[in-house]
Amino acid sequence: MIGKVLSYLQAWTVIVRAWSMPMTIASISLGAAYAYYLGYRINIVFFILALIGALLLHMSVNVINDYYDTLYGVDAPDVLKYRPHAIFMGIVNTRSMLNIGLILLITGSLIGIYLSIVVSPLILILGITGIFLVYEYTGPPLKLKYRALGELSVFLAWGPLMTLGSIVASTGLINYAVAIVSVPVALLVVATLYANNVRDIERDRGRGAYTLAIRLGSNAKWFYVTLLASAYATQSVLILLRLLPIYTLITIALIPLTIKMIRNATNGVFEHLDETTSLYSLAYTILLVIGLLIRF
Repeated sequence: MIGKVLSYLQAWTVIVRAWSMPMTIASISLGAAYAYYLGYRINIVFFILALIGALLLHMSVNVINDYYDTLYGVDAPDVLKYRPHAIFMGIVNTRSMLNIGLILLITGSLIGIYLSIVVSPLILILGITGIFLVYEYTGPPLKLKYRALGELSVFLAWGPLMTLGSIVASTGLINYAVAIVSVPVALLVVATLYANNVRDIERDRGRGAYTLAIRLGSNAKWFYVTLLASAYATQSVLILLRLLPIYTLITIALIPLTIKMIRNATNGVFEHLDETTSLYSLAYTILLVIGLLIRF
């Protein structure tokens, strides 16, 4: 019995790409933590609902992304050399993959609609914008990923939109400063996606997926380095502008890992770097949140 449960859970971790969920946890948590830093009262129930809704929407974009990548021929059986893929592992068929993605999308949307009714209509506006961006990442007609615009859509969705939605859902109040404060975390989320695309350059190039990594060519690895460096540079500016407290500098504890990741990137070693960057973004945000919660 336990074996069947574990097998079932393992299958779902592959279907929704569970390794990438820390990105959403990071963005939603940052919004609530910044609200606390500003002295706002947090509604824990609404915060949890916002987190669940965001995670469901994130899962939906992962599932729909795999569906369309398979449909367009960007993903093929050889993808299993690089990462688990639910369709080519025989866990689900293509049609079921789409249905799962749509169910996740609808469920996450319903939570957003509920919060917009009981908290603020702004949540609905942010939610609709976010759903549009995550669906059009690979969905027709825009197919942003294939037009080198995937990173921009992810930056907006996991940065300003998600953190602003989090602070509104958690407090019922609007503070647009959180959209600026979200930039360092959003850059790391983009770095996660971008590392995945750099790893897949050779596969994507011959299959009509013109990602940003492909368009940058030999300079692709340096953009990843720029994203990591920009996260810390932006954080420093936010501290100087007093939008972040000095205590958030505890993020420098990750510098040794940052250097290791940069070394891997400059050497062209992007295998599993997307997974590492995802966990790195969560660790960075945890330290950022701790810095926001410290009060003397």
